[in-house]
Amino acid sequence: MRRESVDVSHVGFDESHHQYVGTTDFPFDEIDQALGFVHESPPAAREQAAELFRTLATWCFSGSKSLRASMVKFVAIAAGIRPDLLDNRSLRELASELGCTKQNLAHQAVKFSDAWGTKFARSRSKEGRQRMAAARRGGPCRNHGQNHKGQNATIDTSNNP
Repeated sequence: MRRESVDVSHVGFDESHHQYVGTTDFPFDEIDQALGFVHESPPAAREQAAELFRTLATWCFSGSKSLRASMVKFVAIAAGIRPDLLDNRSLRELASELGCTKQNLAHQAVKFSDAWGTKFARSRSKEGRQRMAAARRGGPCRNHGQNHKGQNATIDTSNNP
């Protein structure tokens, strides 16, 4: 019977099949550091974080027809909350990579912001968006100087000097 040499630092035992299995080093310390040592947080804080993540995942993935559509929602949120995680790329750049339009990403970001009552650092407030929409529809415009006569002004067409 031939015996194989086994590096015991990377071996585990599979009890269900009664055999040795290879393992690999796993960077648990790096994961803990990246997660902010979640396991050291109080249980109530972890429960709240888990519930928040469930709600966020439900918002992203429910009602979507495809995984890509869910990813668009998730990227829109990440771009608003932590743009540094996406190398501070613009919505146009992200949309191009995702195969959608910048408007689609912006729309998802606005939906999230309104639903969750948040304001992203690089976005306008709900009131600001409403003022801009009114201006596009021909509402009162405050961007013109004093020489602007307004919509109701009459134009003198006479040739009197």
